Amino acid sequence: MKKILKRVLVGCALAALALPSSAVSVSAQTDEKSDSPWVKICNVDPKVNKQICFTSLELRTNTGQFLSSFGVKEIDGEARKLLIIAVPTGRLIQPGLGVQIDNGKLVQAKYSICVPTTCVAELVVDDGFIASMKQGNKITLTTFNQQAKAIPLEITLIGFTKVYEGEAMDVADLQKKQNELQDELKRRAEEARQKLIDAQKNAAQ
Repeated sequence: MKKILKRVLVGCALAALALPSSAVSVSAQTDEKSDSPWVKICNVDPKVNKQICFTSLELRTNTGQFLSSFGVKEIDGEARKLLIIAVPTGRLIQPGLGVQIDNGKLVQAKYSICVPTTCVAELVVDDGFIASMKQGNKITLTTFNQQAKAIPLEITLIGFTKVYEGEAMDVADLQKKQNELQDELKRRAEEARQKLIDAQKNAAQ
């Protein structure tokens, strides 16, 4: 089974907040160095003079392969929230993307756009849904591949409440961690490549 690396999708976060997109993603691994895989960033939209916040995480394999991202976007003073979920391409557009908190009701998020590597689904939710997230343990995202086979993926809700209700992180710090993460992913990819080469050499002997 592939090891999963949990981190923040800052690219979508910055886009959701209308911030510069120079940062793509930032590590938020669940280990002794980090209390939660969730991260929150905020920005003031000058057009409406309201604060927009985005609380999110991203899942990747240990070698950096993208699995999914999940985020909650909210605008100060508005009751409605928006879930923004990204998954790899190669999924059926219909019936959409299933979202389920623990054993609760399954709801469908509709895909809004696809780019060469990912498809993004959105779902409007209310305070009741956020309350369920705060009380829950996990969210299961279900997509369907081209053979109509369900592909479930679990998103942890551990640490969500603390981050969601807490202070936002500084974007500059996130961008700094982005560089650190990219270096780490390159190192892991090189290690995996070298192991494959060594295995092939041993098999040929």
